[in-house]
Amino acid sequence: MAAVELILLQRVEKLGQMGDKVRVKPGFARNFLLPQKKAIRANKENLARFETQRAQLEALNLKRREEAERVAERVVGLSVVIIRQAGESGSLYGSV
Repeated sequence: MAAVELILLQRVEKLGQMGDKVRVKPGFARNFLLPQKKAIRANKENLARFETQRAQLEALNLKRREEAERVAERVVGLSVVIIRQAGESGSLYGSV
C-alpha cells in the first residue's frame, strides 16, 4: 500500500510536530489523524491554507498546553481513596 502524505496540525507523539509533513499508512490517516483533526492531506491548497492559519494554530496549541499545565498543577499531590469489597484474606476480587 502506498503511504499517505499529511501535514500535522498539532504534535503527535512518535510522529512529529505541528507543521511537519509526514508519510503514514492510509489506515492510520483515515481512522485516527484525519477524523480527530490532527492532520490534513498535503496538497497545494491545504499547504497554502495551513501557512495562512499557522499563527492561529500555534496560539491555540499554546493555550491548550497552558491549560493542561494548570490542571497538572492541581492534580499534583492529590490522593484518592477508593473503597472496594475484598475477600477474607484482604485481596481484591478478580474483576477489580
